[in-house]
Amino acid sequence: MARALLVVDVQNDFTEGGALGVTGGAALAERISAFTGRHGDEYDLIVGSRDWHHGDDDNGGHFAGPEGPDFVDTWPVHCVGGTPGAEYHPDLDTSVIDVHVFKGRGRPDYSAFQASTEDGTALP
Repeated sequence: MARALLVVDVQNDFTEGGALGVTGGAALAERISAFTGRHGDEYDLIVGSRDWHHGDDDNGGHFAGPEGPDFVDTWPVHCVGGTPGAEYHPDLDTSVIDVHVFKGRGRPDYSAFQASTEDGTALP
């Protein structure tokens, strides 16, 4: 049986100082890197996902309008593709990631299993 590790959304906008930053996000990036440094070879595949939104629309209602976000269905602008906020946190060692997938891209996606690679290939 093959083993896979899924590293989900360790991005600048979800760590301290980001648009939707959480306390401890940077430390988590460091811990994941330490873990994959010690145990990465135990996995047949390591996948990294990123939330990745268009900057020029509401992404299927995902970004809040003038009324502001409700933090359930609508959110502040975050993880806009091509911006620093959408990039992996610098403390995450991405050299061990075999496949990079992107969630969102014009619609609200809440699971890495809804994501696809740059060429549109979905996770199996």
